[in-house]
Amino acid sequence: MNEENVKKVTNIYNQVKTYKYNPSYTLHIEKAANFTFEALVNDYPMFIEYNPRVISGSKPINHAILKPGKQKLTIRMTPPVDKDYNMEHEIDMENIALKLSINYGEYVLEKVKDFKEALRYELPQQKGKLPYYEVNLEFDAIASYQEDIEGWQSGVDLTKEDKDKLLKEVEDFYKNIIQDYEKQDVNSLASKYYKKQFEIAQTNYMTKMYESQIVVDEWVKDINETAPFIFDHYMLRFYGNGKMVALVKTDKYYINLSTLMREDPETSEATWYHMYLYRPKPGAPLEVIR
Repeated sequence: MNEENVKKVTNIYNQVKTYKYNPSYTLHIEKAANFTFEALVNDYPMFIEYNPRVISGSKPINHAILKPGKQKLTIRMTPPVDKDYNMEHEIDMENIALKLSINYGEYVLEKVKDFKEALRYELPQQKGKLPYYEVNLEFDAIASYQEDIEGWQSGVDLTKEDKDKLLKEVEDFYKNIIQDYEKQDVNSLASKYYKKQFEIAQTNYMTKMYESQIVVDEWVKDINETAPFIFDHYMLRFYGNGKMVALVKTDKYYINLSTLMREDPETSEATWYHMYLYRPKPGAPLEVIR
């Protein structure tokens, strides 16, 4: 654990800046019933839900907010699945419910109950049946850290590249990452994940030592995992308005989840490592950005 890149990650907390105002934004899915969906902030996935149940939950979204001003929230709704994860052909629009909100405030200095709302939305009553439905919303956000992170916004538009060559490059990147896990090479993982971890720390104002150390602790736990990687049944998907790319599963049990995953052959319990790549400039190799 004394290797150079690991040290850089455990020292991230020392590099993180704070500002006059450090708001944290949280997306709350208060209710999502009778459909499956993806919720994306600025075309970056926050929720990927394909479960036969009513969904509710909250997730921090600062790491998807790269600059201040108008932000985009997209809910991509698809038909529900049964207990065997078989997807129906249509969404019964009269039988669905969607209620969500985004709030923000500065932890420690403000009580959560005093946080302000950036957005509140409830889907109006609908009619008919549809194979797909999309909700597009906007909200305003502050991003004091905009000068201190790169994000993917200035990256190359990967949708304009040769798809076969790009797929091969992405596959090779994933295979290389899998080798790092299997060889228990934490230092190599730290090198590849550094920019991602720094930007997550900066956008969430993580200035405590343990917040950086816990990242490495999780990698150590992950490399000691014995379940094999299952690297199959996947497709290339673009995010971040074409600036990011990932390989996602296509089989019904794990649809659209990361193909960087392990599955226990006895219990079928699965673990995913979500990873999004971008190309910082033309001709440069792909890098992990989220």
